[in-house]
Amino acid sequence: MAPPELTQWLFNPFYSQARDTEHRRLLVLTGDYEWVNQRLTSLLSDIPPSLIVKEIGGETSLLRKHLLGNECDIGVVHSHQGFNPGNMMAIAGTIRWGGCLILCCPALASWHLHAKHTHLSHGFKATQSLYIKRLVAIIKSNADVAVWDGNHRHIPDLVGSDAPDSSNNVNPIEPEGSIYPRVSKNAQATQPLGDDETRKPQFKSLDQQLAFDCLTNRWSQDIRKAVITAPRGRGKSALVGLFVASRLNKGEKVAITSAIRDNTTTLFKHIRLGMGLLNSEDKDQAGQSSDCTANPPDSNDTEPDAAKSATKENFSIKKGGSAQWLAPDNPTLINGDFDLLIIDEAASFPLPVLKLLIGAHDNYVITTTLQGYEGSGQGFMQRMLPAFETEGAVHLSLRTPLRWPKHDKLENLIHNICLFEGTESLNTVSDAPRQVLQEVSRQAPQEVPREVPIEVPHKPSTNKCSNDYRMGLVSALSEHQLQSVMQLLATAHYQTTPDDFMRLCDSPDIILFTEWNASRLTAAAVINCEGGEVLADVQKGIADGSRRPKGHLGAQRLTLLTAHPETAAYRYWRINRIAVAPYLQGQGIGTGLIRFIKSQALSQDIDALTSSYGTSYKLNKFWQQCGFKLVDMGEKPNKASGETSALVVKAISERYRPQQEILSCLFAYSQKNESVLLSALPDIVRKTLMKKLQHFVNATRPLNQVGFAINALAAELSVSNKYISNAEKSTKMPTKMCKNETEAVTPQLLLLLGSSPLPTNQLIQLLNVSGRKALTDALRKKVRYLLSCVMT
Repeated sequence: MAPPELTQWLFNPFYSQARDTEHRRLLVLTGDYEWVNQRLTSLLSDIPPSLIVKEIGGETSLLRKHLLGNECDIGVVHSHQGFNPGNMMAIAGTIRWGGCLILCCPALASWHLHAKHTHLSHGFKATQSLYIKRLVAIIKSNADVAVWDGNHRHIPDLVGSDAPDSSNNVNPIEPEGSIYPRVSKNAQATQPLGDDETRKPQFKSLDQQLAFDCLTNRWSQDIRKAVITAPRGRGKSALVGLFVASRLNKGEKVAITSAIRDNTTTLFKHIRLGMGLLNSEDKDQAGQSSDCTANPPDSNDTEPDAAKSATKENFSIKKGGSAQWLAPDNPTLINGDFDLLIIDEAASFPLPVLKLLIGAHDNYVITTTLQGYEGSGQGFMQRMLPAFETEGAVHLSLRTPLRWPKHDKLENLIHNICLFEGTESLNTVSDAPRQVLQEVSRQAPQEVPREVPIEVPHKPSTNKCSNDYRMGLVSALSEHQLQSVMQLLATAHYQTTPDDFMRLCDSPDIILFTEWNASRLTAAAVINCEGGEVLADVQKGIADGSRRPKGHLGAQRLTLLTAHPETAAYRYWRINRIAVAPYLQGQGIGTGLIRFIKSQALSQDIDALTSSYGTSYKLNKFWQQCGFKLVDMGEKPNKASGETSALVVKAISERYRPQQEILSCLFAYSQKNESVLLSALPDIVRKTLMKKLQHFVNATRPLNQVGFAINALAAELSVSNKYISNAEKSTKMPTKMCKNETEAVTPQLLLLLGSSPLPTNQLIQLLNVSGRKALTDALRKKVRYLLSCVMT
């Protein structure tokens, strides 16, 4: 049974006539799984049907990508099976005025000791979660957070109060759906707090109106490119919907795309609101519905009929305008004839897809969320916004919250917890949490490799400025330093998420390098400790491709390249991320930080530094200038960035230099355009390729890792009279080289096997197999026979 005072605290804002000024709240239900779920069921058992509850993190709850564009009154985060910061940020962004986020979690006192670590690299252990410990410290020190466990409860503003007021036992105010505040019977909208009196009634904030006017003016001047950014709940969907409505009324054809179809429900609702196709009763229904259909009503529909389809994704009007939602991979988006393209939540799109869509349209409006769980809006702005502005696109930013009040307590709290991107809230942490967090840092066990110091200040004697380099653990950072590091990483990298920061705080194999100028962070690098003794039990399996333990990305790729278990036994520092403050880039700061990392790696007896990155002219030049050698290139572009990955290595110890020479030699020969005979290769390269081919035959190494080896093997056999007679060569007819049908090899097959890259479609046709898996199986048999010919 839920305590009456807690029920009153939870539901009172929903009964308030001024709900649109009520802050949102956080309730923590903490204890064992069964107790928490029983109390949650009890608390929500009498919830009015007009209130919307959404859950995330449970076995049957929503995936967070489906929460974009939705709203609710109560959001529930289930954390007993593992805490996910992105889930909490996602559902918090859907909660509207006076609503509540309910966090269901293990007992606060011991949660950090039993947190599930799904990100640990092989060979590393974590006995606690420093991220969770910090989260609990913030919760305990915040008087506005309600906490209910088996022993006591804390209820803000109601401690020691009387029983609930019986006068509140009435039906709650009906929610309006979406971002619109209550509208009185005479249809005059209530002004949000602090808004300008000159704001037009169809807009819910002055900056929304100014953005609409700017878009309209630009379009009238035939400058038709725009990017709209804002944190969650600022009315981007409403703004775009109203703007699309204005274009439809001019007879234009509009295409709308998003990663998830249902995420545009609010946008389509506002299109109809802007066109006057919804009455007040329709607004609630449209705001809450997620049952979208793809069938457009007939163009001759009357306005009342159109209003009935308030959430449909396709529709047209008598004036000739039309709007339709299309999936990002729909060819019509590229080939169709549209007057305007809308891309909703662009930061959630892979860059190649985004660039392809933009390249196919002259007129577009792109929206993206800042502080978004689906990806770093700041990273998007660093990577893509300059390109848009070069094309003449206007950048519009919305700041006024419409789904909750300004300076909302829950929004501030979530941003402080998630350490995600720069906001005003990051400077408003009270002194009490800082004192607790400092205690957390002092008590944190230093679970990193024994050779890593907690912090090593370093000031080169030739450096006349106040910059200093530091090496240490994330747990040793002060709150201010922690926020600075997380914000820089979010700004510098595309699609950084809050989950990345939890891994950074809790992974025992991570070291942080930073450069500071006084109290300002200028650069940071995240280092993963890889290889060495922790891989001793799996290094043979890594070398032949049969084992892929978690983590150790650089060490594993290098071991696969050499096909030698000893490669995994060396100790590596992989530079996972390196970021320089945007306003300081191009001044040698990143290069200086790399020099410091090299010096510390040498003192810590590290064998080599590695890094994997998306290739570009700028980055290739940077790593080359830092003395790194390119030893591997990915075959396919990364789905998110569109860039092909490169692996670079820098020998630190003398014992590793022969290993780097082998890697460089292997890479150099693999990049040759012409066929190279197996016998013409250096001895170490030939032996390595033979090992890889044997691994392929044994079905432990995939086909995409032996293309060069198959090329060399086929080239060797194609020119050797030992395997094909002169008569057979002169006829140029496919002649079997063995009696076994499954091992039959012909000159035509050898010709294809000698081509780079391997022509898979032609091989499939020649071998009469179906699909890549069947082709791989067939080639294993062919390669087994070819190897036997070479070794005889």
